[in-house]
Amino acid sequence: MFGFIRSISLSVQVMIPVIGLILFGVAFVLPGSMAPADPFGNGLYLLPKEGWLYSFWMGIDRWPLWAQILPSYFTALLTALLLVSNDQKNLLIGRRSYAMAFVFLFILASSGHYFLFHPAFLAGMMMVFSQRFLLDLYKHETDYSVVFLVGFTWGVAVLLYPPVLVITPAILFGLLLMVSTSWRHWAVVIMGIAIPALLAGIFWYLIGDLDYQWDTFLSWFQIRNPGMPAFAGKEPFILAWLGIILVWTVIASLKYRNPKIQSRQLFQSNFLWFFCGALAAVFLETVTVEILWLMVIPLTYLMTFWLLELRRGWVRDLFFLSLLASFIFFRIRGLL
Repeated sequence: MFGFIRSISLSVQVMIPVIGLILFGVAFVLPGSMAPADPFGNGLYLLPKEGWLYSFWMGIDRWPLWAQILPSYFTALLTALLLVSNDQKNLLIGRRSYAMAFVFLFILASSGHYFLFHPAFLAGMMMVFSQRFLLDLYKHETDYSVVFLVGFTWGVAVLLYPPVLVITPAILFGLLLMVSTSWRHWAVVIMGIAIPALLAGIFWYLIGDLDYQWDTFLSWFQIRNPGMPAFAGKEPFILAWLGIILVWTVIASLKYRNPKIQSRQLFQSNFLWFFCGALAAVFLETVTVEILWLMVIPLTYLMTFWLLELRRGWVRDLFFLSLLASFIFFRIRGLL
């Protein structure tokens, strides 16, 4: 199977949306059995009970199930294709391949996710855009328009899903690694991050809603009481999935031998991204199962490179079989 998905043939390109549609379609038929995280939001994600995000997603909650899953499918597909585009544009894994799109979709599908639409999914796509502009800076360090776009797209992600603010050190660390930074770089990127919030703040001020929206933004950062995240406590098999993924991540990290400097720098930035996402899941009360979507993104680069370089076919097969087993298990759980 892997020999097929790592090729660059037209049939492989066509199969990316088809495989994604199958995975999300199965999730529609067998949506899962995980207990609701909280009674607000759409009943599966914990959202602060106020603010524009809550109002918007309460409207989505009234849609039919397929209409809540379909936007997630398109967001996942665009994110997968963007990951491939970032790779091919910069030759991060040293060869042309569409494997990264499949790895992203497979890992995401194996997580037992409901796939009901959430602002974090759009935020994740904007974070990949930010990383795309960061990679563009590798050979164009003084292009401050690109530096601005690195910050601006990340700032939009924060506006869509405020806990992204906890992961912001990852993109700043990436800038430090890939660019010989000066004060101008930091000023421009911080300005880019701040402008989406500034524009939204001006709009809310004009309609007399600024204090309310600011309080809502701060409510996303409620510190959790000691203990595991709520979604992990209500669906303990999520912890088993995380354990499997972490085992494969450690194996892949130990075997990481990419000779390209840009790829190694991206690996370090992605490691911090994953670590900060895990911290958000552990310590923030409002962070629930949707954070898995954001944590899968940085893992995709690492796992794809490892799979492409792996000589032992049985290990590669075992990796995909573990993802398939997890996917089937969570879907069967939806029948119970």
